[in-house]
Amino acid sequence: MTRFSYRKFFSSFKYAFRGLVRLIATEQNARVHFLIASFAAAMAIGFHITHVEVAVLFFAIVLVFAIEITNTAIEKLLDLVHPENHDQIAYIKDALAGAVLIAAFIAFVVFLLVFYPYFRALF
Repeated sequence: MTRFSYRKFFSSFKYAFRGLVRLIATEQNARVHFLIASFAAAMAIGFHITHVEVAVLFFAIVLVFAIEITNTAIEKLLDLVHPENHDQIAYIKDALAGAVLIAAFIAFVVFLLVFYPYFRALF
Protein backbone atom coordinates (compact mmCIF):
# COMPACT_ATOMS: atom_id res chain seq x y z
CA MET A 1 0.00 0.00 0.00
CA THR A 2 1.32 3.42 -0.96
CA ARG A 3 1.80 5.99 1.77
CA PHE A 4 -0.44 9.03 1.73
CA SER A 5 1.31 11.99 0.13
CA TYR A 6 0.19 15.45 1.17
CA ARG A 7 2.12 16.94 -1.73
CA LYS A 8 0.27 14.81 -4.29
CA PHE A 9 -3.01 15.46 -2.51
CA PHE A 10 -2.63 19.24 -2.61
CA SER A 11 -1.21 19.15 -6.15
CA SER A 12 -4.46 17.54 -7.28
CA PHE A 13 -6.30 20.68 -6.15
CA LYS A 14 -3.89 22.78 -8.21
CA TYR A 15 -4.63 20.69 -11.30
CA ALA A 16 -8.39 20.78 -10.67
CA PHE A 17 -8.36 24.56 -10.25
CA ARG A 18 -6.26 24.89 -13.42
CA GLY A 19 -8.84 22.76 -15.24
CA LEU A 20 -11.69 25.00 -14.09
CA VAL A 21 -9.84 28.13 -15.13
CA ARG A 22 -8.98 26.59 -18.50
CA LEU A 23 -12.59 25.52 -19.00
CA ILE A 24 -13.94 29.00 -18.33
CA ALA A 25 -11.21 30.61 -20.43
CA THR A 26 -11.73 28.40 -23.48
CA GLU A 27 -15.36 27.28 -23.51
CA GLN A 28 -18.04 29.84 -24.35
CA ASN A 29 -20.87 27.90 -22.73
CA ALA A 30 -18.88 27.48 -19.53
CA ARG A 31 -18.43 31.26 -19.41
CA VAL A 32 -22.17 31.73 -19.85
CA HIS A 33 -22.84 29.23 -17.05
CA PHE A 34 -20.30 31.03 -14.85
CA LEU A 35 -21.93 34.43 -15.46
CA ILE A 36 -25.41 33.07 -14.74
CA ALA A 37 -24.12 31.31 -11.60
CA SER A 38 -22.49 34.56 -10.45
CA PHE A 39 -25.76 36.41 -11.03
CA ALA A 40 -27.67 33.77 -9.05
CA ALA A 41 -25.13 34.01 -6.22
CA ALA A 42 -25.46 37.79 -6.13
CA MET A 43 -29.24 37.47 -6.01
CA ALA A 44 -28.99 34.89 -3.22
CA ILE A 45 -26.92 37.34 -1.21
CA GLY A 46 -29.19 40.26 -2.07
CA PHE A 47 -32.40 38.47 -1.16
CA HIS A 48 -30.91 36.72 1.90
CA ILE A 49 -32.33 33.37 0.84
CA THR A 50 -32.50 30.54 3.36
CA HIS A 51 -29.75 27.97 3.91
CA VAL A 52 -31.86 25.26 2.30
CA GLU A 53 -32.48 27.45 -0.75
CA VAL A 54 -28.75 28.16 -0.98
CA ALA A 55 -28.01 24.45 -0.82
CA VAL A 56 -30.52 23.58 -3.55
CA LEU A 57 -29.34 26.43 -5.76
CA PHE A 58 -25.69 25.46 -5.19
CA PHE A 59 -26.44 21.83 -6.06
CA ALA A 60 -28.16 22.87 -9.31
CA ILE A 61 -25.23 25.10 -10.30
CA VAL A 62 -22.66 22.42 -9.47
CA LEU A 63 -24.67 19.90 -11.48
CA VAL A 64 -24.45 22.11 -14.57
CA PHE A 65 -20.71 22.65 -14.15
CA ALA A 66 -20.00 18.97 -13.49
CA ILE A 67 -21.83 17.91 -16.64
CA GLU A 68 -20.30 20.75 -18.67
CA ILE A 69 -16.82 19.69 -17.55
CA THR A 70 -17.57 16.06 -18.40
CA ASN A 71 -18.99 17.09 -21.77
CA THR A 72 -15.94 19.18 -22.62
CA ALA A 73 -13.45 16.54 -21.49
CA ILE A 74 -15.11 13.77 -23.51
CA GLU A 75 -15.46 16.01 -26.57
CA LYS A 76 -11.77 16.94 -26.41
CA LEU A 77 -10.83 13.29 -26.04
CA LEU A 78 -13.00 12.29 -29.01
CA ASP A 79 -11.48 15.07 -31.13
CA LEU A 80 -8.02 13.82 -30.23
CA VAL A 81 -8.74 10.12 -30.85
CA HIS A 82 -10.88 10.55 -33.97
CA PRO A 83 -10.49 14.04 -35.52
CA GLU A 84 -12.52 13.18 -38.63
CA ASN A 85 -16.30 13.47 -38.69
CA HIS A 86 -18.04 10.24 -37.76
CA ASP A 87 -21.72 9.52 -37.15
CA GLN A 88 -21.17 7.70 -33.85
CA ILE A 89 -18.92 10.48 -32.51
CA ALA A 90 -21.49 13.08 -33.53
CA TYR A 91 -24.14 11.04 -31.70
CA ILE A 92 -22.00 10.92 -28.54
CA LYS A 93 -21.32 14.66 -28.68
CA ASP A 94 -25.00 15.43 -29.23
CA ALA A 95 -25.98 13.22 -26.30
CA LEU A 96 -23.45 14.97 -24.08
CA ALA A 97 -24.75 18.37 -25.16
CA GLY A 98 -28.25 17.14 -24.38
CA ALA A 99 -27.13 16.21 -20.86
CA VAL A 100 -25.81 19.74 -20.34
CA LEU A 101 -29.06 21.17 -21.66
CA ILE A 102 -31.11 19.05 -19.24
CA ALA A 103 -28.90 20.12 -16.31
CA ALA A 104 -29.17 23.78 -17.33
CA PHE A 105 -32.95 23.46 -17.60
CA ILE A 106 -33.14 21.88 -14.14
CA ALA A 107 -30.98 24.70 -12.76
CA PHE A 108 -33.27 27.27 -14.39
CA VAL A 109 -36.34 25.65 -12.82
CA VAL A 110 -34.59 25.64 -9.43
CA PHE A 111 -33.73 29.32 -9.94
CA LEU A 112 -37.38 30.13 -10.65
CA LEU A 113 -38.66 28.09 -7.71
CA VAL A 114 -36.19 29.69 -5.31
CA PHE A 115 -36.50 33.30 -6.42
CA TYR A 116 -40.14 33.55 -7.50
CA PRO A 117 -41.42 34.18 -3.95
CA TYR A 118 -38.82 36.91 -3.45
CA PHE A 119 -39.70 38.63 -6.73
CA ARG A 120 -43.40 38.31 -5.95
CA ALA A 121 -42.87 39.98 -2.57
CA LEU A 122 -41.34 43.00 -4.32
CA PHE A 123 -44.52 43.77 -6.25
